[in-house]
Amino acid sequence: MHAPWLCLALLATAGTAQTFSTTFDTDENPLSANGTWLNRGLDWTRIRTGGGLAYGTQSGTDRGAAMYDDSYAHLSGFPPDQEAWGEVAIAKPDPACHQEVEILLRWTSSPHRTTGYECFARCTDDGGSYVQIVRWDGPLGKFTYLADKRGTEYGLKNGDILKASVVGDVITVFINGVEKARAKDDTHASGNPGIGTFLFCDGGHGVGSNAHFGFKSFTARAVGGPGGRSSDSDATG
Repeated sequence: MHAPWLCLALLATAGTAQTFSTTFDTDENPLSANGTWLNRGLDWTRIRTGGGLAYGTQSGTDRGAAMYDDSYAHLSGFPPDQEAWGEVAIAKPDPACHQEVEILLRWTSSPHRTTGYECFARCTDDGGSYVQIVRWDGPLGKFTYLADKRGTEYGLKNGDILKASVVGDVITVFINGVEKARAKDDTHASGNPGIGTFLFCDGGHGVGSNAHFGFKSFTARAVGGPGGRSSDSDATG
């Protein structure tokens, strides 16, 4: 039986790249879809869905390591070479607040430990925009920047497609099919694609704005062939 909230396709057949695709049409807190989406980290917040949007649940006011309790959810069963993308929804961009949407690659979670590659953009389209690639190294607040690109050319708008891929040791981020950042790292050799969000509100500004930004849809697929391949120009799958 096709549950109404399970608007997805999952393929893993011989000769066909494994593909997962979904919209977020049913309200869930946290996002699970009968265990399809996972967050075992304990120290990090959860993604929820509502009004056709997948969005975060951070308070946006924590300090120190606790401020990095990003909301996330990831899939399972993917091979190491993978790509994922989603349509971004930004209802109320707030340049005075840090609102970020994230495509996750080679993501793993267990109690008090999360690893993988976070590929993200700030939800603004101005001089304060940025695209970054960050490696998560396990404990809450422990991470390493691999790429940091800033300026108007890295702006993100409502309806844009944020995409990222990892093939071998090369991680690449795209907006609407245009490459925006690239890094090389071989620390994490396995894990799964997913989505995340980050909210930080300096001085309390922007508290409660989680539902103002997130993803309307998401697709992930395995990248096949010896050594892998990356469909750089394919922003919509």
